Amino acid sequence: MTAFRRSNSNSEYHQTTHSLTTEDGIHENNYRRSLAEIFKTLRQEALCYVESYVVQEKCDEESEWHQSSTGYQIYSTFCHLYDHLENMEGSIFELLDLAPHYDFRDCQANGYRSLVRVVQSCLTHLMALVRYISVNKNSYNFRLSHYVKQLDSYTMTLGQLRDVLRYTRKLMDYSPLGQLMPSETLLDSAVADKIQMEMDMIDQECFYGHSLGFQYCESLKRSFEIVHISLASYSHNYQDKTPAVMKLAKSIFSSRKYVLNPDHRAKKVVEVTLNCSIDFCKAFWNLSESNLFHSIATFSLPHCVINHVFDINPKDLTVNTKAGGKVTLKPPTAHIGHQSLQLRLISYRYRLGQEKLPNFPTPSVIAEPPSDFLIIQCHGGGFVSQTSKTHEAYLRLWAQYINVPILCIDYSLAPAAPFPRGLEEVYYAYCWALTNCHMLGTTAKKIVVVGDSAGGNLLISTMLKAIQDDVKLPNGLLAIYTPVYVQYIPSPSRTLSIMDPLLPVGILTTCLEAYAGDLIEPWKGCKDDVGEVEAHTQRHISSNTHNKVKLESSDTHVFHETKDVASSNILQEDEDEEIQSYFCNESEKSLPDDVVDMVADKLQIADTAVASANGSKTRRNYHRRSVKSHNRSESLPIAPKVPPFDSVRHDTTRHFAQSPLYKFAKIRIKQDPLLSPLHASDELLSQMPPTSLVACHLDPCLDDSIMFAKKLHSLGVSVHLDAVDKVPHGFLNFNSVSKECMQATDLCRDRLCQILGINVDS
Repeated sequence: MTAFRRSNSNSEYHQTTHSLTTEDGIHENNYRRSLAEIFKTLRQEALCYVESYVVQEKCDEESEWHQSSTGYQIYSTFCHLYDHLENMEGSIFELLDLAPHYDFRDCQANGYRSLVRVVQSCLTHLMALVRYISVNKNSYNFRLSHYVKQLDSYTMTLGQLRDVLRYTRKLMDYSPLGQLMPSETLLDSAVADKIQMEMDMIDQECFYGHSLGFQYCESLKRSFEIVHISLASYSHNYQDKTPAVMKLAKSIFSSRKYVLNPDHRAKKVVEVTLNCSIDFCKAFWNLSESNLFHSIATFSLPHCVINHVFDINPKDLTVNTKAGGKVTLKPPTAHIGHQSLQLRLISYRYRLGQEKLPNFPTPSVIAEPPSDFLIIQCHGGGFVSQTSKTHEAYLRLWAQYINVPILCIDYSLAPAAPFPRGLEEVYYAYCWALTNCHMLGTTAKKIVVVGDSAGGNLLISTMLKAIQDDVKLPNGLLAIYTPVYVQYIPSPSRTLSIMDPLLPVGILTTCLEAYAGDLIEPWKGCKDDVGEVEAHTQRHISSNTHNKVKLESSDTHVFHETKDVASSNILQEDEDEEIQSYFCNESEKSLPDDVVDMVADKLQIADTAVASANGSKTRRNYHRRSVKSHNRSESLPIAPKVPPFDSVRHDTTRHFAQSPLYKFAKIRIKQDPLLSPLHASDELLSQMPPTSLVACHLDPCLDDSIMFAKKLHSLGVSVHLDAVDKVPHGFLNFNSVSKECMQATDLCRDRLCQILGINVDS
């Protein structure tokens, strides 16, 4: 797989064909065969290990490896691994069959494909681990217990993905073919609530432990670990009143346990992200704004002659309209009243006119003529944090390569300045740039606006306001991993926030809620729903020895108050029927009775706790029948089948009605097309400028980009979509530590050049 995939384009915004090319068809077939081979090979490996363990016990051989607790743990893990593989393969290929209906033209990307990619990454890591253990397990210095922990962690991760696939498949049943998001009215239904509750009970810890960031490129793994260690450590000293140096020292000291113990770190990160306040989110993310972090991040970046921060004092602004008239724009006043607006100009060369900016330090170089181009940039940060200072990591690279002035807008942030304050400021800054381009060192003959994440949302809405006021539009818009529907509606890609190392579901919902501001109103019947959910969770309490874990007590000054109750095990009522289908025809040759008894006893051990908690009888006879009825395939070795893996961490005590997903789903955000551009009127969207979207296959916002591209294309707007693989939401800020992120950043730069008509090779 390549680091990123581009849609074919020989001209600016090339309109692609609906059908897949022969090359795409061959690639798809090869991909399916490769995936099937991974499933087959891993099943064979799992069965070999299980059979080896059973045979050793049958023969009563005194083998240290087989009789040790580690040996049994490996056996148990491979039993669960085989169970997952048997029951996931069909779902995976079903999604692959249906996925083309949800693509945008020839760009093979949507949330369903992304989930398949995640499963493939997990299987690939498992394959590497299994083979490594197989080759080295008898070596003198081999750390068997360490690799067994990793194997167990990835197997548990696969178990969680198995549930994610099942729940996501349900979403497909409640969405029209080709639509990635179900109807909003489904949030009122019992079915949607049940799906949502099941999704929330999926254990996030396994995604943040040994397998942290497994779905992304290997070059990012260390960066993810640093972010999570920093997050866990920072939460300990968040409200410490000591000097910054002492606070840093304490954080470094407390970080040791999170460096040495990935499982401990995962517990803390999940605890923090599920319950953190918006103030904590802002404080942690704004660490990157400090001078120390900024100096480190920009040390190797090219020097730009102009990197000037200045303020403008908004006042009534007269702007020319496309029809030849004029419109008067009032200063932003929402929420925080009249305040100055901060802008930043980045220019690799000093150009005539820039000396007219407020407080401009004139450089000791000769000014060059004004450029004919201008880039207007709006930064991301979840609407609540960061400024253009953090985003210099790629802006200075673009300024050097494209050699065009870049105007950055530092809008006011939520929750102090929620919607529509940020939008008012971005729109005002855009209009100010149109009327004062001579001060920016440009004639502005061609303009492109670019924003990532929240910044992309603000710029799309700015285009809608410009259309309403008949103000000149830019030559093109580039929106990078942008959310265009600010409402919690489940979609396949949005389920990825359960495992996203940088955009976990708790932080995502907290930021969106903070930005929505006055548009939030509780749904009717919300309190009744809470009571119903509490009763439902109490009916499904159980325990699970395979996933046993205890949460640490949280720092109460960091998090919201939560009420502890046992979380629920959401299993389908027809699970027992599904269990019976796991096993093959009894007509096939079976294991000897003594081996069957031995294996049934082993399988009963793993099921005892669940059976006891539910008051059910022992299932030894069931296991014995299951093992007796195994299928001896010609291509696979003999080994027992195993009972379903209970993938929810039942000891994790959390009140579902106070979970991020449930709270946000039951908080309705009033529809406003300037908040959620996806639902703007066709009349407005049909007048959008040529639009280029860059999304990530593994980004929770992927489906937003897919649906927005489809909507614009249906209205006749020139739209181009790139889907970048193996990199996360926010890849622009990781270009210095990852080759793949740099490639994706360069792709965005190339799209800017295409919009401006600049030769990329020049």
